[in-house]
Amino acid sequence: MAFLKLSTFVVAVSVVIYVYTVNNSPKLHVPFGGHFHPDFKDVVDKFRENLHTGVEVGASLSIFHEGEPVVDIWGGFADVYTKRPWTENTLSIICSTTKGVTALVVALFVERGWLDYKKPVAYYWPEFGNNGKEEITVELLLSHQAGLSITNGTFPIQWIAEQPEKVYKFLERQTPYWKPGTGYAYHSVTYGLFVDSLLTKADPKHRRVDKIFKDEIGDKFGIELYHGLPNNLYYRVARHEPMSLDSILWKAISSLDFEPFRMIYKLLDSESIFMKGAISGTDRLPSDLSFNNPEYNKIPQSSMNGYSNARNLAKLFGIIANGGKTDKGILLSEKAIKVLEEPLTFGKSVDGLLNEQFGRGVMVMTENGQLIGFGHSGYGGQIAYADTKRRTGFAYVTSRLKELRLVLFYPDVKEYRETYYKCLQKYLENKRKKKL
Repeated sequence: MAFLKLSTFVVAVSVVIYVYTVNNSPKLHVPFGGHFHPDFKDVVDKFRENLHTGVEVGASLSIFHEGEPVVDIWGGFADVYTKRPWTENTLSIICSTTKGVTALVVALFVERGWLDYKKPVAYYWPEFGNNGKEEITVELLLSHQAGLSITNGTFPIQWIAEQPEKVYKFLERQTPYWKPGTGYAYHSVTYGLFVDSLLTKADPKHRRVDKIFKDEIGDKFGIELYHGLPNNLYYRVARHEPMSLDSILWKAISSLDFEPFRMIYKLLDSESIFMKGAISGTDRLPSDLSFNNPEYNKIPQSSMNGYSNARNLAKLFGIIANGGKTDKGILLSEKAIKVLEEPLTFGKSVDGLLNEQFGRGVMVMTENGQLIGFGHSGYGGQIAYADTKRRTGFAYVTSRLKELRLVLFYPDVKEYRETYYKCLQKYLENKRKKKL
């Protein structure tokens, strides 16, 4: 009873502080810029409204339809402390959205014959095949079913860039936390460690993941995205802004959405699979402080350490949504894209936190029971996805943690998405009339 009273008091005080802070903060001119087709003005109006009400602190939103940009906007502050505006070329950490990008690299390797989803990881990386990992296939690893979300100990993050052989040996010693293939749980940190290592092992040139992406996708198709931010580009990156506990509580209470409380409960349980996974892998744990550290930012790690903006992500997934073909070549075949649309997980995760359908490195999207595409969300609310049904590449990137949840679509992003689909109907109808 005493704990309940204390908890109620803490929540009440947090809400009062948050409301007071919001209502007494000085109002500033909020920067905004971009380009858009007039038929999508409602999407832009919703974004600008969120900027002025403080829902958005700094963000970019971009949408490509049939390979062409119909919305490309940005606004707010790249650094709220110095009032540095978010501009057309601002980059931001995209967190776990990086996982979805790297899944496209894996799909490219499969197309080239350098990987096979059905083959054991040990086929390409023999030393991996021990301690219960012998039968883990490439697709089990990609779909968070390998049981490797938790590691026995950690290693210095600098090893990734400076001593990769030590990273391989560390990963080779690991034992699955649950029997591979019997269930799934989000490999929040370890996904990139294992998948990046597998890519390097399978690559004929044994390149690191950042070099693979640059050579095979970035340079060829004009996509600016970095697995690990080069130090000379740090001046362009938005400062990560954590969401305060009082604002998280206020948003949850005001919307009658208590999912964040379930997440907080898991975060406080040191024995939960989620928390054990969050402190696995490297000794530099993902935190609000490390996200603003250039020495951390430069480390290539596909779990969370990608840097880009909405324009480049929407362009990338827009190519995929439009069949994979461009005037610069074919990124992925339609057959490869179809394979990425297939879900491999169903129902609740083994830690009880998720009820998502994961495919081969991506989160699969459905609508009225029909598969319509795939992508990946990220910490803070970022997302990039390909809607293959509507030939749409959609991306949203923010420097501010929006909410505590593990879902594909965060509520604010869901609003942008739904508004876009309404506008798309008008856009297509106007195009049809012009042809008559």
